[in-house]
Amino acid sequence: MEIDFSIGSMPAKLRRGWLLGGMKLVTPGESVWLQHPLQLSTHFSSHLDRSWQHTVAGHEVFVKNSRPLLVAGIRPHNYQVFVDGELVAGARGV
Repeated sequence: MEIDFSIGSMPAKLRRGWLLGGMKLVTPGESVWLQHPLQLSTHFSSHLDRSWQHTVAGHEVFVKNSRPLLVAGIRPHNYQVFVDGELVAGARGV
């Protein structure tokens, strides 16, 4: 799954691999793992809501993920991307 958005005037993408669950924040200048596929916390968590924060070019990027309670690995999750506290993108997907 990919979510396209802008950080100021810079294009950015949030990429999540459905198979291993890794999530990256990708901009023209950098690529940052928000959720690495080799970390156990990527695959085993009792929390329904997760969030990640990263600073890019002086802007705060905040990503929120909400998952369903039952059979979360095969059901769609809700993703929201905030830049400097403002919702700039959202998606629903696995």
